[in-house]
Amino acid sequence: MRTRVGFQKLLVHSLIYVVGLVPESLLPKITSGLARWLFFFKTEAALVALINIKIFDPKLSEKAVKDMCLSSLSNSLTLIYELSKIRFSSRLDSEEWIQDIENIEVFNRAQAKGRGVLLLMPHLGCWEFMNVFLKGRAKVSALYDKPNFNGLDDFITSTREKFGARMFPINASGLRQVFKSLERNELLVFLPDQVPDYSARGFIGTFFGHDAYTSDLVHRVIRKYDSEIVFGSVTRDCSEGKVKYRILFEKPTDEIYSKDVGEHIDSLNKSLERLVMRAPEQYQWSYKRYKRLNKSEKNIYRRQ
Repeated sequence: MRTRVGFQKLLVHSLIYVVGLVPESLLPKITSGLARWLFFFKTEAALVALINIKIFDPKLSEKAVKDMCLSSLSNSLTLIYELSKIRFSSRLDSEEWIQDIENIEVFNRAQAKGRGVLLLMPHLGCWEFMNVFLKGRAKVSALYDKPNFNGLDDFITSTREKFGARMFPINASGLRQVFKSLERNELLVFLPDQVPDYSARGFIGTFFGHDAYTSDLVHRVIRKYDSEIVFGSVTRDCSEGKVKYRILFEKPTDEIYSKDVGEHIDSLNKSLERLVMRAPEQYQWSYKRYKRLNKSEKNIYRRQ
């Protein structure tokens, strides 16, 4: 068993390392070609993305849905290249990769209040780059949903921890650790558009007009620790033959601090929607965001 896990880790590290050798000038053509391959062969990633994009905007034409699907798949593939660069570059100057930083004062003011900060991000663009940006700016803890593949779990964890982030799985033990970090007025990063397990606590919210099971974790944290909330995103621009990033911070509406969990989740999802709308083609539409609200309901992602 130990040999098998070790082989999985070696395989994942090797494959992602090779991806990072691709010249940046060729990256858009390669990811676009691979996206068309995924679409043509009707892979699960492509089919899930098509379903989600039609929910996102039912008024889109079939061509517009296909184009956004291809763009989303291409952006998801680009993330593998970015992970390789982040993980294996011996010298990574984040300033060289940054095109623009918007509303940094929102982040700075939240930190200055000394109550701990929750930085909430959607699966948009290169969210992994936020760890690089935050190095030296804050002590970071992050919650993550552990992948099923051992090698990938090890790779993602080691990549994020390379820049000082402490990674904790979303379970009882991990939550205890991140709560302690908030007590020390540190920064907690969480991507709240991931779907909680049926056994975990959550509530039905609305995400782009469709019911979506949403974790109440953020609500529980702010009720207990009175922490500040900031939303953030990292979107990419490859138009000049190099990958550049636009970092954005936003202040939430007051309703996110509501004692009423329904008002809180409504505010949370609306903030996530606003960030996604800035670059919807870079959102990870291949994620099953609209899983069944309970096991007895029809699975909209099941192949017909």
